[in-house]
Amino acid sequence: MLMNRSRQSIWLAVTLTLVMSLTRGSHFSGFDALPEASWMTFMVAGALLPALSFAWFMSIAVVIDAYAFSFGGVPGTCLSFAYSMLIPAYFSMWIAGRLSKPYLTGELSGFAVFFGFAVLGTALCELISSGSFYLWSGNFEPTLSEFMSRELKYAPAAFSSSAYWTVAFIAGSAIYRNFQRSRESKALIQR
Repeated sequence: MLMNRSRQSIWLAVTLTLVMSLTRGSHFSGFDALPEASWMTFMVAGALLPALSFAWFMSIAVVIDAYAFSFGGVPGTCLSFAYSMLIPAYFSMWIAGRLSKPYLTGELSGFAVFFGFAVLGTALCELISSGSFYLWSGNFEPTLSEFMSRELKYAPAAFSSSAYWTVAFIAGSAIYRNFQRSRESKALIQR
């Protein structure tokens, strides 16, 4: 059983790494048909993977961004002290995942709680990442009214992306649980 869980964790980490690599700003893969999955990658990792997963996915994000800054045509204006604030921003998603873990029982109510944590994690992540960029990137003369108008313009994309990947995770989890139950039932019948 322990070996099976370890194998499942490895497959999940590989899958999340691929999804993040394919969708992160599309500057690494050139693939832009799916919404950005980075934030939900951290949340799912927080819910289902060991503590070291945060460092792994943070490293993957930095490597993808380094490629984007070096070869992908992303302007250097994104690199400032504010970039370091992605650590607490992504950590807020990871913690939202950790807090939602006890509710991931396969029940509809648990998935609703997971969705609620995703919304709260996204709000905090958005506030930290956009707020720090706005305050410390050197690209703006910060005012609260301008920040609020920018949030009204850009935050909906972050929330819709998180909602998309939250629903995808919930659907995938439900399918996986049904598959596991089916296998267990067949194994009991064969005994």
